[in-house]
Amino acid sequence: KQWYQRRVRGCLWWIGLGILSSVGLGTGLHTFLLYLGPHIATVTMAAWECQSTAFPEPPYPDTVICPAPGSPSMSISLWVIMNKVRLESIMWGIGTAIGELPPYVMARAARLSGEEIEDAEFNDLQRIKDLESEEPGCSAKIKLRMQNLVQKAGFFGILLCASVPNPLFDLAGVTCGYLLIPFSTFFPATLLGKAIFKTHLQMISVIIIFTADNLAALEDW
Repeated sequence: KQWYQRRVRGCLWWIGLGILSSVGLGTGLHTFLLYLGPHIATVTMAAWECQSTAFPEPPYPDTVICPAPGSPSMSISLWVIMNKVRLESIMWGIGTAIGELPPYVMARAARLSGEEIEDAEFNDLQRIKDLESEEPGCSAKIKLRMQNLVQKAGFFGILLCASVPNPLFDLAGVTCGYLLIPFSTFFPATLLGKAIFKTHLQMISVIIIFTADNLAALEDW
């Protein structure tokens, strides 16, 4: 029972950190760099040092220590380490998807009520699109292409934008709300992209960087 309680508390903790990371229209806390990334790095280095991921619980996941001497060793690989940190990563990704809902909901509500959307970035892009004579800058071109992708490709466009580290995704959420894209399209695509594809991409990147061979190469360099 205590094991399940710790698991539930841990899942809620990571979901909360994910929400903090993406909520706030681009002003969220960078909890991947502050919490999840360092956790994955710590587990990766400990796995190679201990030749095992069977860390004692508790104190894991608060503290990562090697199993008792004499415990059976494991064949450490990328897949083994991924299995150890997958739950935390997916829970964090779910939180980031939930944190993307406020821009979508606010833009959708404003469109339905006929009010102006309170998002300066979105309004600037709309102004550029209306003024065809004005040449958009490089940043504006990227944002406009993302808007067009979401508008034309629907589910798969949202999925693509959500599947990569994308600081502009708030704009995609506002666009989806403004275009009245159904919640049943927006949220599943966002959830799948952020909780599965994006988190695994980030997870694999951190594990590869902190594998024993790569750390040794960095030290020699």
